[in-house]
Amino acid sequence: MPKRGTAMPGGRSNSARPAKAWTQWHDQAACSELSSRLFYGHESESAAERATREATALAVCETCPVRTQCRKHAMNLPEMYGVWGGTTEAHRKGTRRWSRAQQYDGARRAS
Repeated sequence: MPKRGTAMPGGRSNSARPAKAWTQWHDQAACSELSSRLFYGHESESAAERATREATALAVCETCPVRTQCRKHAMNLPEMYGVWGGTTEAHRKGTRRWSRAQQYDGARRAS
């Protein structure tokens, strides 16, 4: 089990469960030994602090061998908070909004 306060893709609740195929990538994540504070900000975080923290976290993601799996996890679950797979909260929210708009537009054209 990771040390308290370290980042854990998929959340801490997954640590008590046996590893499943879709969670086995967690152990290979570049963030697995880093503080979760790097990937999750606090409520009183200023915009400048958030930008700096997210840039640092995204740099870690750039070196991660399981970035693709992490990003898919974050988009499919969906993870609402934190930096996941090289994406920020704002990026994922915008991507989901765009995806819903595309689905709506496609359905409207089909009818």
